[in-house]
Amino acid sequence: MNAADPLAERRVGTGIPGLDRMLGGGLVAGRPFLVTGGTGSGKSLLGLQFLLEGLRHHEEVLLVAVDEPPSEIMENVRSFGWDLSQVKTLDANPGTRAIKRNMAVQEIRTMTDLKSMRDLSQDTKRGSDAEEISIQSIQLKLRQQMADKPFRRVVVDSITSVRRFTIKASADPQAERTEIQSLLRFLSESGVTALITATPSDPGVLTPEEILTRGEILLTRKWVGDRSIRQLKIVRMRGAAHDPERRPFVITNQGIVLG
Repeated sequence: MNAADPLAERRVGTGIPGLDRMLGGGLVAGRPFLVTGGTGSGKSLLGLQFLLEGLRHHEEVLLVAVDEPPSEIMENVRSFGWDLSQVKTLDANPGTRAIKRNMAVQEIRTMTDLKSMRDLSQDTKRGSDAEEISIQSIQLKLRQQMADKPFRRVVVDSITSVRRFTIKASADPQAERTEIQSLLRFLSESGVTALITATPSDPGVLTPEEILTRGEILLTRKWVGDRSIRQLKIVRMRGAAHDPERRPFVITNQGIVLG
């Protein structure tokens, strides 16, 4: 690590003690990290525990909710007794619409203004002025908000879905990489510790977020008979010592717990 960098020595707890031990004390502050895994592997849950840990330290935290609306997120963790009301959210689930592009119909999601999780979960109205979700629109709203009250932790859940529902998703891969790089650079320069969730890419294919993030945590889930076996592995962590072994974990009423 660079001793001249004040963030290099500071670690940010994930809210999962076992994972913090694997990371040598937590994530390096002010850097973006990737959390990959298939459906149901626990990516979103890990992100929420990370944000809740920030709330415990009186930090401003943000969830960019793409895969699920806030009302469903709150319902999913109701059994945990977690208070997510103070988590700020960019809701990318207010509705969908279709456009014709290259003789095909493409589904586009739209994003509402930033609000607290509580306000969004109680709001059944869908504004007509919502804008299309894209990496650029996320960065613009973050810049606007950070000018007044900066976030310390941000979770984007998930970048795979952002790519799927943005108009420019397959138009120009280089432009897509540039937009992702711009977003991650902005977060780092703002001192934000960010978790970016994604589904695993095809073997041999490196996505922009895999290249541009500081490290990657992989969650896997497989069935052995009627038992669900979950494991966590730190695939890479640039410039920081870490435990590279694959570790089992379970999901309890406390969230993710490493064995």
